[in-house]
Amino acid sequence: MFVFTGARGRLAATWRPRPTSRSIADYRIICVVRGVDGDLEGVGYAANGNGVMYDDIWTIEQARGAIENGDRLYALGPGGGFAQIELSEDGIRARPDNGGDNTLDDLPACG
Repeated sequence: MFVFTGARGRLAATWRPRPTSRSIADYRIICVVRGVDGDLEGVGYAANGNGVMYDDIWTIEQARGAIENGDRLYALGPGGGFAQIELSEDGIRARPDNGGDNTLDDLPACG
């Protein structure tokens, strides 16, 4: 965005970054979508932290994009363990804080 300022009849253009209205958000991953080969293809998320029903399903590429944009994705295991979702070499993975039952493999299938 260019901002024009002037003094004594002169105009000067100064570039300033446009303010963004996007805020960082937390998304709870509550279910997974697997292909016929068993590979992770997508995740169901709840923007409000609801653990019963997902708002939508992201492909792995969309989930990676959300993480790269600064959003926080996390999962809760059946035993209550918390895991932040992070980028892996070719997808995403759960980074357990306390170990145990908080991996993406422990989540139910979306459906």
